[in-house]
Amino acid sequence: MKKIAMALAVLLALASPAAAANDPVKCDLTLYGWLAGLDGTMGFANAGSQEVTATFQDLAEFVDFAMAGHFEATTGKGILITDVSYTGLGAERQAQVGGQTVDIDLDINQWIVEFGGGYRASKNFDLLLAGRLYVFDTGTTSTSIAGSTTEDSGLNWADIYVGARYHRMLGEKWLVALRGDVGTGGSDFAWFGDLALGYHFSPKVTALASWRMLGLDYQGDEPKFIYDITQAGIGLGIGYSF
Repeated sequence: MKKIAMALAVLLALASPAAAANDPVKCDLTLYGWLAGLDGTMGFANAGSQEVTATFQDLAEFVDFAMAGHFEATTGKGILITDVSYTGLGAERQAQVGGQTVDIDLDINQWIVEFGGGYRASKNFDLLLAGRLYVFDTGTTSTSIAGSTTEDSGLNWADIYVGARYHRMLGEKWLVALRGDVGTGGSDFAWFGDLALGYHFSPKVTALASWRMLGLDYQGDEPKFIYDITQAGIGLGIGYSF
């Protein structure tokens, strides 16, 4: 892991805009939404895990708030990449406990943060090295005639990824891009894939549609939490270049 971290630091230094002072810096900021479903296994080893299959339509009614943004700075051969996505899920249920009605309010917050760099090997091909941090926070509030109690828990880990990206213009307005990477670290194995199609309304404004997939095979320490899940779905975004 130390060697991987050192390699990431070197690549980020090479990708920094300061590394090519004579080259113009091109920046791209994209706001997007990821309409993803879940498929896989989740649970605790000592309490049993269960299969999870949910489409975006299944999850949509529980989404309280979601946001995502992607930023890139490119100068010469160097690329700097940052991506942040957040999803907040919430659900309210009633249960009978000891003959009393208990209102249960469950909140789940998920952050995925990516930071890394790349090297433009050719006009249409990039080599990438990045780190991703995953943060899962849950909170449960139970309310009855006896009062309210709140329990919070959190889980987070990080991975290092290596990958590549191919991109090219199709005529003057259309753009196609394919990205794939694999990683490890906190996860036993992790991978990401994205196939995107863009349309340039102007030199500064681009609409994007993509199919995105993120697979994580994670098994934490005691209590041993199992998260072997693939998120997949359509991404829709609007980008601005400056």
